[in-house]
Amino acid sequence: MAKVKKEKEFNFKLYAVVVFFAVLAALVAIVYTTFTSRYTAFHPDKVAKSYVDTVVQTGDGYNAYKNSLLSVNQKYGDFIRVNYMYPIIDGADAVANVTDGDVTGGDVNVKGLSDDSFKGEKTLNDDGSLQGQLINAMYPYYEELVSENGWDNYDLIFTSYFDKLVETRREIFGDSYMSDEVMFTALEANVRTYGEKLTGTEDKFDENTGMQTSFESEGAYEAAFGEGYRIETSADEGKDIDVEAYIAGADDESFKKYGVAKEDISGVREYSVKVSCGEKDLADVRVTLVQLGRSWYVDPAKTDTAALYELV
Repeated sequence: MAKVKKEKEFNFKLYAVVVFFAVLAALVAIVYTTFTSRYTAFHPDKVAKSYVDTVVQTGDGYNAYKNSLLSVNQKYGDFIRVNYMYPIIDGADAVANVTDGDVTGGDVNVKGLSDDSFKGEKTLNDDGSLQGQLINAMYPYYEELVSENGWDNYDLIFTSYFDKLVETRREIFGDSYMSDEVMFTALEANVRTYGEKLTGTEDKFDENTGMQTSFESEGAYEAAFGEGYRIETSADEGKDIDVEAYIAGADDESFKKYGVAKEDISGVREYSVKVSCGEKDLADVRVTLVQLGRSWYVDPAKTDTAALYELV
């Protein structure tokens, strides 16, 4: 009797394994593509464009630094605290207290200006009104700083602004209390107001109280470029810069502040970012970027955005 030839059985287990890895590979590719396209830092041209765009749309050189060497590892806030806030809060006006024994043998506790013991009566009882006065009092000085200097020299802006803030707050509150929260709140409020001077404002009402919090106003850009204006930015193809030559000319102190080892720089590129409104060319900014790992960061010392503060 002839043997019946059995058809070869389909190996569902093997098929499942193959399909699993094929799907996994496809998903990884999709996620990788999506991630890299959305994560601006992987694309130097997008970083350059974003840097210029942030400045030109609202005069916001402060937040533009989130795309720069100041924000390596996304620690921009810490960069400001360590280099400009803590030296004030824990500096010469901080009080050293002997908590046990004498100075040579006991424990010394240094109280920074953010300690509650520095809060006077006005600070303790403020309902936000005095903080609002402080923000308003600081704005003319902030506008003067930015109008005259732009934001390229961040050291000048942070140092000058915070020194003035300490002086102004003492006049309003009558005490020496100071914290990073106070400093960030005032500065960021002034940054926002400066932007609104350029873009204008709309009527807004508090959703809880119904009180009007903002009034419609024409911004400097609308006055200069007309209603419905649209400022656009575009980056060219860019060009490579010799890494060794760049490193040789880089400032050691600045890179120490950034927390960046110059030998970790694997690439340097320069882009020309054009700014236009309709058919009118407004500015052309050359932006230098350095590569650390797979991410690109603007070098503010090699980038001049002064023209962006002179559009109106």
